[in-house]
Amino acid sequence: MATLFNWFVRAHAYYFSLPRFNFEAMTLGFALLFGLLVMPALIYLPGFYVLKPYANGGIVALYFDYYKGLFELRQSCWIVLAGPFAFLSLVRIFRLILRKI
Repeated sequence: MATLFNWFVRAHAYYFSLPRFNFEAMTLGFALLFGLLVMPALIYLPGFYVLKPYANGGIVALYFDYYKGLFELRQSCWIVLAGPFAFLSLVRIFRLILRKI
């Protein structure tokens, strides 16, 4: 357990010590990766419990339709992809504003 925690502490220190451009690029990459891999599951799970199963199949069908929508340039799919970065940017902007007050 200590080894895992030590690895996390070193990764955290490395991430926050990056130059500004590298930090922003890595943040964008992590947010897009989160939007590609995690967001569809976060959309599927509440929808499954509230609205019942996905009409085209299970979670694999949702991922397939999501990636297909990205290639077909569907606005809803691109909003889901960009959502984590937009949310993170808003949090950072509000934090900056609150520091200035």
